[in-house]
Amino acid sequence: AMSASRRTLDRLPAVDQTLAAKLESRGCRTAEDALYRAPLDVVELADVSMHRARQFIISVAKAVAPTPTTALDALRRSQYVPLVIEDVDKALGGGLRVGAVTEVVGAAGAGKTQLCLAACASAAAPARVGGRDGGVIYVDAERKFSGARLAEIAREKFPGAFEDEESVHALARRVHVVTPTSLTDLNKRLDALEEAIIDHKVRLVIIDSIAHLARAEFGREKVVQRQSALGAVASTLKRHAEKHALAVLAVNQVTTKIGTFARHASDGGDDVADESSGITAALGTKWAHCVNTRIALEVLEDRRALKIVKSPLAPLTSFEYRVDASGIRVSGKSDAKDVRASEANVHSTIGK
Repeated sequence: AMSASRRTLDRLPAVDQTLAAKLESRGCRTAEDALYRAPLDVVELADVSMHRARQFIISVAKAVAPTPTTALDALRRSQYVPLVIEDVDKALGGGLRVGAVTEVVGAAGAGKTQLCLAACASAAAPARVGGRDGGVIYVDAERKFSGARLAEIAREKFPGAFEDEESVHALARRVHVVTPTSLTDLNKRLDALEEAIIDHKVRLVIIDSIAHLARAEFGREKVVQRQSALGAVASTLKRHAEKHALAVLAVNQVTTKIGTFARHASDGGDDVADESSGITAALGTKWAHCVNTRIALEVLEDRRALKIVKSPLAPLTSFEYRVDASGIRVSGKSDAKDVRASEANVHSTIGK
């Protein structure tokens, strides 16, 4: 609701735009500005009748107020963007849940970007082959996006659908790559994406990675500012996800936790002797609570495990996997004891 209230008056539906233009010329630019004013203030600023001023404020309030929904509404809207990894999609109830934020976390080389590219191919592929036939906004913060790798994964995931160059180009045209330099920049871009989301029928927003942007802009010294910026980004992502029926997939990195403290680890990780140490998801508790589903990719010596460690729908589940031409391929469920609930699934230790 806070993000919606900051929208400019000219972007609000069913609002008197003639009156909005008058108010904008007098410094009243956003919905928040208008809602802080009494009808008499609007009368004086725009030289209109009291009735028209009241109707204007009511229309602004209706435009930004969250729409109430019932459980039945939510059930009817239940949709997913499949990862096209059969066992994982089944465990998640269908894939990446529309209207929600899914996070994938893991160390460097675990396959996070491969999972993102697989989801990207699924969202952009035609409906006739099992795709979602929509657009994708790919936020490439780490400059790892590869069109060639996307095409390779799409060919493996959807055999026969992308054999010719034109079909590959049609898929690629649906993927819009954005390269912000900071969390602040990202939030500004996300806030201005509404028209693009509608015009390109976007079904999936990918951020690879949210941790890279947070660490680059704030480091370890500005934790309060970083958490505030992360909260703003999460709010904007959830607003788009719910309003436009799209899924969000955000990549997170890992951090080294020592006892009750945590410090940033390099992507390769550092050896830590303390017995209470471990590797956990970065960005802290506030971001963790903004995430609806968390998937952890773990590399343990010669074994890799994909774990669903937080989900409103799925039980704690683990799959062994490998990275191949199709992105990520699972080879069956791991032993149930491999997955442990820890601190309410907010900061589950990774790789122990």
